[in-house]
Amino acid sequence: MSMHSFVNEVDERQLRYLYEVAISGGVRAAADKIGVNASAVSRQLAQLEKKLDMVLIERLGRGIALTEIGLHLVDFYRERLKRQQELVMQLQEFRQLKRGHIAIGVGEGFIARLLGRALRDFSEHYPDIVVDVRCGSTVEIVEMVREGQVDMGLCTGVDEVDLMVKVRSFRGAPLSAVVSPRHPLAAKKSVTVQELKHHRLIFMSDHFGVQRYLNVLAQTEQVHLSPSYRCNMFAAAQAIAAAGLGVAFMSSDATRHPIDGPQVVVIPIDHPIASGFPSQLICRAGRRMTPAVRNLWQQLERGMKMPK
Repeated sequence: MSMHSFVNEVDERQLRYLYEVAISGGVRAAADKIGVNASAVSRQLAQLEKKLDMVLIERLGRGIALTEIGLHLVDFYRERLKRQQELVMQLQEFRQLKRGHIAIGVGEGFIARLLGRALRDFSEHYPDIVVDVRCGSTVEIVEMVREGQVDMGLCTGVDEVDLMVKVRSFRGAPLSAVVSPRHPLAAKKSVTVQELKHHRLIFMSDHFGVQRYLNVLAQTEQVHLSPSYRCNMFAAAQAIAAAGLGVAFMSSDATRHPIDGPQVVVIPIDHPIASGFPSQLICRAGRRMTPAVRNLWQQLERGMKMPK
């Protein structure tokens, strides 16, 4: 009979009594440690031997000795105690956010300002938690959240009536036009949708929230905007704009300014929809957050409420 078969036939109390007898050196000493009568210990061990049809303890004069199978059972119980203690310690570490894993889907435009600040604060306090950052479009991030591939998402343009997704919306940076300092629009304080149709435009793929907002702007103003370029990364769109090849569109948070000076000029779009461009923090509806996930969620919430 295998050890696993033994375990299925042995209850926890009987294993503990055998273990205490082994480490205490006798039934009476074990009973005193456990806090029961010696007869209760002897009775439980006799039942265990009968159940297994094996001798576990041999009486040697006034002392006792465990048989080989008795020693195996004691070793098994000792190892199980060790594993239980390790599990308790691990659970305590998880509760105290000392270890764990978090996956977050992030729109590219949020990385530099919002996510960077939140992760810096989070990692300073909880350096042993692994944070898996996955960049994507709004559609991709929502799908990752719905499928449970990430614990939360940070993006824009999420449908707030999606019953599978919990959405927290915050007022974000305005939707802006992004151009080279040499571009004809660079000196303007703001630009209208009507003005944009006269320039070469750089669009994002339609599954990006920023592109959805731009499409709504054009439809609202009944202006046809057509792209000269279409990108699936903000970095690519900004690089094309910096080269003077067209007008890109993103929030001011999404633009990157190198140390040696700005490569692009950010021009607000003069329209109410553009000024209310939201940031959204999302998770799957009904999903129970671990302490680590809840902490990072709260860090991001605070960051989204702070002035830029």
